[in-house]
Amino acid sequence: MKRLGNTLFGVILPLVAVLVFALLLTFSLVRMFDVESAMRVEAEQNMLWVLHQSEVAALRLSKAATLAEMGEVEADAISLRFDILASRIALLKDGPQRRFIEKIGFANELDRLDEAMAAIAPMVSDFSPDDALRLRAVLAPFPRLFGRAANAAMIAEWDDMGGRLAAYRAQLRQTITFLIGIMIAGGILALTLVLALRQTRQRNRMLRRERDFSTLLISSSDEGILAVDRAGRCTLWNGAMAEMVGKPATQTVGRTLAEVAGFFAIATVRRGLTRALDGDSSQLTLQPLFQPDRDGPLHVDLRFFPLRDEGVILGAIVFMYDASDRHAAQQKDAADRDRLEELVVERTRDLDSALRREKSAADLYRNFAAMVSHQFRTPLAVADSALQRLIRRGARAEADEVAERAGRARDAIAGLTRLVDSTLDTARLDAGQLGARRVKCDLTGIIEAACARQREATPDRRIVLQHAAPPRSPALCDPAHAEQIVENLLSNAIKYAPAGAPLSVILHGDARHLSCDVHHAGASIAEADREYLFERNFRGTNSVGIAGTGIGLFMARTLARMQGGDVTLQPSCEGVTFRMTLPAFSQRP
Repeated sequence: MKRLGNTLFGVILPLVAVLVFALLLTFSLVRMFDVESAMRVEAEQNMLWVLHQSEVAALRLSKAATLAEMGEVEADAISLRFDILASRIALLKDGPQRRFIEKIGFANELDRLDEAMAAIAPMVSDFSPDDALRLRAVLAPFPRLFGRAANAAMIAEWDDMGGRLAAYRAQLRQTITFLIGIMIAGGILALTLVLALRQTRQRNRMLRRERDFSTLLISSSDEGILAVDRAGRCTLWNGAMAEMVGKPATQTVGRTLAEVAGFFAIATVRRGLTRALDGDSSQLTLQPLFQPDRDGPLHVDLRFFPLRDEGVILGAIVFMYDASDRHAAQQKDAADRDRLEELVVERTRDLDSALRREKSAADLYRNFAAMVSHQFRTPLAVADSALQRLIRRGARAEADEVAERAGRARDAIAGLTRLVDSTLDTARLDAGQLGARRVKCDLTGIIEAACARQREATPDRRIVLQHAAPPRSPALCDPAHAEQIVENLLSNAIKYAPAGAPLSVILHGDARHLSCDVHHAGASIAEADREYLFERNFRGTNSVGIAGTGIGLFMARTLARMQGGDVTLQPSCEGVTFRMTLPAFSQRP
């Protein structure tokens, strides 16, 4: 009967409690995962925003059509708004959005909108102001449909949220019930554990006495074993210990370990023995043990244990194991690891070098493409203008006129060739592959040539050139780069100057620097934009509706600083003035 009771309380009851604990915990986790999964935001919960954006896109396209009919916007704006609306409708037709639209009953109407978009597409591609009224008529149902769909989506979301909240409450009540069961099972397990610990402590005490007694009887083992009493005198010294230390038991038993060998007087070994005598176990690894008849030391592992009897510490026992092979293996592993690290460092250095070269090449091509797209417009416009006039004149053109127009085209193409070389050099310099080349240049001639080409490209603009510096002032710079800077500043002024307003180009300087101011009477630049004006791809608040890439001023300043100069925005009360400054050429002895 007693044995049956012990089996019941010692085995069956804990097993049942563990099983109940595991099952309840599993059910609780399943319910929590269900709640967590249900609480995730599904794709259709964003449908209200998508429908609203679609409605806004339809209204904006209709508004753009009205403005185009009045001549206030171009056909490109209609195409842009149409593309935005088409992307919104395409999003509604894709995957979970489509399923949600079908769920709220708007699938057929959405298909009709798609058919309407197909009918609008040809109208948008060849848009004219006469098509505006018909376009608005086709777009009229779009906002109303998106508005009704948004209302239906909001109602469906509220209904779904109410159902989920009810499910959450039911699942949470089940989880709370499971947790209560877990607490009860945990209490049973805790009680069983306390009883088991008491029995284990009693059995361990008996086993410890038997182990200590058996250990004292060890006379031989592959592992070196020694024992000391409370006074630190050796009481046990087996054959393996005698072989490793080099002294037999007759010379060690009854003596302190410090008298037996200097190895036991080492601070770490002595500390391990002291801790064992105080009741704490410890171990040391790979301690060098020197012997008189050996060239190198042994490397040994030591473990220190207290000897107890009924809680009373009788002494300490030490186990020593020859770990020289493991030490040699670790040394070899360390050497291999060091060599591997050296190889990794060397390979990493090679890879870094390759990556830097690759990055330089990528930056070279990227910057070259950006410069080409921005800088080639003016020379091409000049050549195109000259050739178009020749074509229009045809056989009526006189030889002198043909020679003049062809000369202008050739000059523009020659400038374009120089610009290709200079732009490539600029991209290489940006990649750290080329240095700046500065020579004595006629800055006045460079500026006059740039103004003449700009007049050819934009004949409706008046450019006034003034000389405050001495005529034909020499500068120390790259002529192609200086020409690019002036053309960038003139192109920028043409974009932002009021229609019909003249541009002023003023050359002035002193013995050390030459400056060229490009001024126009347009609106001043906002203070918030001035800090970022010369950054790559930055466009200010006044650039809305004006074509551009945001790279012209960045390139102008970069090219100027390459040559020891700068491009700055001058503070002025009226209009906008950009100043190019380059070092003056001075004769050196």
